[in-house]
Amino acid sequence: MIHSGKIKISVSAVFVFLIFSTLSHAFPGAIVLNPLLKNQGQPKVYQNAYVEISNSFDSVLYDITVTETPSQKRVLSIADFQSGQSFEMSFSKAGEYEICYSSQKDLGGLRTCLHVDVLKAKLI
Repeated sequence: MIHSGKIKISVSAVFVFLIFSTLSHAFPGAIVLNPLLKNQGQPKVYQNAYVEISNSFDSVLYDITVTETPSQKRVLSIADFQSGQSFEMSFSKAGEYEICYSSQKDLGGLRTCLHVDVLKAKLI
């Protein structure tokens, strides 16, 4: 005879453990674009998980591009990203990506790039 109460507790405990073990290595779900925050590290997000990308700088950011590296395949492009704006996106493929932007409208201006590591979720 199987006691369903014991099985539910065991399955729940394993499920909670798996959630905590996979979330502990990923970025908390937000990437801040700000030319003054250059040392925020390389964010890590999970494949197919939504991440919020926001402009916390007090001016417009220009020519936002999200590119898969090393193929240089452009995933997303935004001409003007207003101060305080944000959007959500997910990465359907694991690998390295780069988010680049400029604080000047001039296309020949200096661009800031942030590397993002998209991880495939693993069950332990």
